[in-house]
Amino acid sequence: MISKYLLAFLLICTPFAVDACWIDGEEYPAVGYGTYPLKGELCTQSITKAAAIGYRMIDTATFYENLGAIGDALQVLGRKNFYVTSKVWHDSQTPKLLKRDLMRTLKKLKTSYLDAYLLHWPNSKISIEDTLCAMEELRIKGKIRHIGLSNVTVNHLKRALEVGVPITWIQVEMHVSFYQPELLEFCKEHGIAVQAWAPLDRGRVASNPVVREIADKYGKTPTQVALKWVVQHGCVPLPASKNEAHMQQNFAISDFTLSQEEMEEINAKAKQGQRDRVTPETGFGFTDEFDFTYDECWPKRS
Repeated sequence: MISKYLLAFLLICTPFAVDACWIDGEEYPAVGYGTYPLKGELCTQSITKAAAIGYRMIDTATFYENLGAIGDALQVLGRKNFYVTSKVWHDSQTPKLLKRDLMRTLKKLKTSYLDAYLLHWPNSKISIEDTLCAMEELRIKGKIRHIGLSNVTVNHLKRALEVGVPITWIQVEMHVSFYQPELLEFCKEHGIAVQAWAPLDRGRVASNPVVREIADKYGKTPTQVALKWVVQHGCVPLPASKNEAHMQQNFAISDFTLSQEEMEEINAKAKQGQRDRVTPETGFGFTDEFDFTYDECWPKRS
């Protein structure tokens, strides 16, 4: 059953058709632009090059430390021409800290609103009711247009949806070496759109034999096949690059279509893959919650 909130937010990334998506009636290219780990003038220049190529969806986060550089680019390029997503870090998701993070984000981006504001990682120690209600308050005030979550599972989404605040986006790891069909199906059923981070498997797609064979068949690069696979799943890939030729290559995937058999061949390998994990050794100061049961995900208020 499609969520009632889909009426308020319409995003269509149609597999086997036009490589575009529609957000609130406005069309955007289906390939977004990731900005991690770009910083400073390099980031500003890269955003400018990406915009000239045709990118219109820009992803960033407080953790990336490049908000000011993106803001400098948007001032010149025109803020209204872009769909900008940012994310609040794991330890700043209480209502007070979240609002502070958003205000700082808007100031650095030199804008009065965000198109999408996401929780960067779930934090079971902070009430999801409090967090989502604070985000909804900001949405009603026009500070953000759409609300989302990152690095979550179906269990997280089941808990979050109980709050009654519309969840528009999730952003998760997805590439030809790892994906979660059950999660994509759940999102489809509930009208939640999906963005894919690390869609090029951190540069490893060139060594994927299945992808290389398909790329040779179409006269494309492995990266183009990898991005096309994401788009044909109805998701928005967020490749990051500072190389203008690579940016153009990543963007130019509309002139070929993977067959159902090719999609299924990649799917079979990808669903056997392993995701990236956050452990104490990672140095982020927390551990990921991918293995949490439904009851462990944001325990209900007593």
